[in-house]
Amino acid sequence: MVTTEVKKSLAEGVYEAVREKILRQDIPCGARIPVDRLAEELGVSRTPISNALVRLSTEGIVNLYPHRYAEVVSFSDQDVRDLGLTRIAVDTLAVQLAIQNGSNADFDTLAEVARACLEVARQGDVFNWIRLECEFHLGLARIGRSQNLIRIMEDLYLKIRLLQFVHYRNNEISLQMIELHFDLLEQLKKRNVSGALVLIHRHLGYFYDIDPTSLTSVIVDF
Repeated sequence: MVTTEVKKSLAEGVYEAVREKILRQDIPCGARIPVDRLAEELGVSRTPISNALVRLSTEGIVNLYPHRYAEVVSFSDQDVRDLGLTRIAVDTLAVQLAIQNGSNADFDTLAEVARACLEVARQGDVFNWIRLECEFHLGLARIGRSQNLIRIMEDLYLKIRLLQFVHYRNNEISLQMIELHFDLLEQLKKRNVSGALVLIHRHLGYFYDIDPTSLTSVIVDF
């Protein structure tokens, strides 16, 4: 008899495997998701694949058409800009809360993620650069200790990971922009809100082709 724990472990493993294929673009944006092929590759029935796709649709990287098919989301130019502006807005709040609630020890721990991110970027590993880039920014939210913001950013950043991999894998990675993580950490340690926000807006504005000088309206006053 299959225990509940085994079923949960299987479901989680299938979800992670399908998510990985999408994030790595083994199944490209806009493409239909081959449920039967995935079930054969993973050695499971269609049911856990279908359940994984339902979960991924709630997380925003799969479009689900019940009783028909599922496809990986695609991004228009407007989608890219909208996601960029949303990301900048939530990261602005994350920076402010991190300064308010974080310790220098927290920022030192986050620096380890920044160093790993820079290392894989230097190696040209776009997939893991983006993974660690997103982990760095999620780390800001965790340091800020707002559970609502953490949940919002976790949901947003899965879509961001897919978008950035599609958008940047054929372009040169800007090491200069990635190195801004370290400048940002210095401003966080100094508790310099305005200096930190200038850097986060410059960092994210570059990747989404948004003028950072136009972003003062997203600053939240406490």
